[in-house]
Amino acid sequence: MKRFTLFTFLYLALGVCLTAIALGYPNLPSGLQTSLFISAGASYISCLLSTFPFWRETTIRLYRGRNSAVILPWLVIGFNIVWMIWEVQSQNWTMEAILQALSRLIAVLLFVEIIVITWQMNSER
Repeated sequence: MKRFTLFTFLYLALGVCLTAIALGYPNLPSGLQTSLFISAGASYISCLLSTFPFWRETTIRLYRGRNSAVILPWLVIGFNIVWMIWEVQSQNWTMEAILQALSRLIAVLLFVEIIVITWQMNSER
């Protein structure tokens, strides 16, 4: 049975936004445009995979298997957010820097979903 969650729609919205940005600005550097398309594609794939039960089951299995898996998502989210802010600020808030930072949001969203799944699992106990 397919299961739609809030994250399914967040992945879809992120993919649509990144695709619209990549297509809406034809004069972007090709590397940045490619990065946006790759992140959008990863977001679409995550949207599709998050509807299947194995997505949640794999997260729960990883969480139960390792105690270090508890802190890892927090570290990855913190690192990505600090890195995005550092990158954007060091390039004086240029549009290219902001768009490059937006392409990293898929990693943040994936790890936020892992945290939410583990919170739900802990509240069910």
